[in-house]
Amino acid sequence: MWPFNRNSASAVRSSEAYWLLRNGIGDANAALDDSIDCDIAIIGAGITSALVADALIATGKRIVVLDSRDIAQGSTAASTALLQYEIDTHLVELTGLLGADAAMRAYLACAASFPLLEQRFPELLPLAGFERRESLYLASDEKAVPALRAELAARSGIGLSCEWLDGEAVRARFGCQRPGAILSALGAQVDPYRLARGLFAGCVRHGLRLFARTKVIQIEEQGEQLKLRTAAGHTVTASHVAVCAGYESLDFLPEGFANVHNTFAVVTEPLTRGGLATMPLMWESARPYLYLRSSPDRRLIIGGADVPFKNAGARDLLLPRQVRRLAEQYLSLFGEDLPPVAYAWAGSFAETRDGLPLIGRVPGMNPRLQFALCYGGNGITYSVHAGDMIRAGIEGRPHALDDVFGFGRLKADLSAGRLTG
Repeated sequence: MWPFNRNSASAVRSSEAYWLLRNGIGDANAALDDSIDCDIAIIGAGITSALVADALIATGKRIVVLDSRDIAQGSTAASTALLQYEIDTHLVELTGLLGADAAMRAYLACAASFPLLEQRFPELLPLAGFERRESLYLASDEKAVPALRAELAARSGIGLSCEWLDGEAVRARFGCQRPGAILSALGAQVDPYRLARGLFAGCVRHGLRLFARTKVIQIEEQGEQLKLRTAAGHTVTASHVAVCAGYESLDFLPEGFANVHNTFAVVTEPLTRGGLATMPLMWESARPYLYLRSSPDRRLIIGGADVPFKNAGARDLLLPRQVRRLAEQYLSLFGEDLPPVAYAWAGSFAETRDGLPLIGRVPGMNPRLQFALCYGGNGITYSVHAGDMIRAGIEGRPHALDDVFGFGRLKADLSAGRLTG
C-alpha cells in the first residue's frame, strides 16, 4: 500500500504562471464519479504524463489519466520550458559518478530527444511554439572558466556540437558581462501548456479517458492488479500504474529519492529590441543558476533564485524578495535594469542527487508500478524517453536507458526510506 500521506503543498505553483495566463484554462475535464477498471492508469496530467500517455496509446490498451487539477495546471504551467541536452550535472562530474559510458549515454540521450520530438509531432510542435535555439552556458566568474573549458572538451569528445566564446565575444554577441561561455548548437524552447493539452487531445481521440479534480490518495495491491483510491471514495483498478505527478510523485515513495526546491520566474512586458527571435537559451554555472529565454510574444522569461522547499505559503511569501533577486542578477549579467515585469510566479520542483531522472520500476516495489521522476532542468527532454521506458517495462522487455535513467543505478534501502548509494 502506498498512501498519499506526506505534507504536500496545496499548490505546486503560485497564481500568475505565464503560460496559463497566456493560453487560458481551456475547457474543464470531468472528475471521476464512479469506480472503473482499466489496463493502465497514469497519475498526473502534466507534460511528462502527456508524453508517457502518447507513447502508450499505440499499445491499444485502455488508459486512464487522473489528476487532482486539470490538464497541465500544476508544475507544467509554471515551467519556463527551456529544452536542453545539457544536464544540471556536468558531463565531467557525471563521468566520475557513473562512469564514462553511462555519462556519455545520458548526454547523448538528451541530445536525441530533439529529433525524436520533431519526428513524432511534426504538426503539433509549431502550434505549441516549439523553436530550435542555441544554448549559451555562461561562466559566472573567472573561477568557473577552467571547469567550463574542461566541460567543453568532454562534450566535444562525445560528438556534441559546441564552442568556446571568450568574454569579449560573449559581450559583443549577446551583451553578457561574463568571462566566457560554452555555446551549444542544440537547444529549443516550447509552450509546455499548449504541448501537453495538444498531446492529451490526440490521446483522447484514440480512446484515452482523462479525469480532472480526481486526487489519488492511495495505491493498493490486489492480487495481480493495483487499486487506486481517490479522495472522493472511488477506485480505479489497473493492471499497471505509472506515476507521473511531478514532485508530488514522491508522496508514493520512501524519503530520499529527490529534494524539493522552490524556483521563481518573471516575464517582462513585450520588448521592442531586436534579437529576441534568435536569442539563445541562457544559463549560468553558479548553483542555483539564473536562466533566460524569449517568449513567442517578444518578452523575456527569466528564472532562478532557487531556495529549499518548506511549504507553498512560505514559498509564495518569498516571491517579492526573489523577484528583486532576479532583477539584481539580470543587472549583473547585462549591466542594465530588468525591463518592466508583467508577471511573476513561484513554483516547486525536485532534483535528484546526480541530476538524472528516475524512470521505471523501483527495486522492492510492485513491478506493475512505475514512476517517471523527470526532474531538474531537463524535465521535458527526459520525458521524451520516459514513455518508451515505461512501455518497455509494461511489455516486460529491457530498455537501453534502464541502467542510466532507471532506479537500478541507485542502491536504495526502501524499508528504511533512505538512499544508501
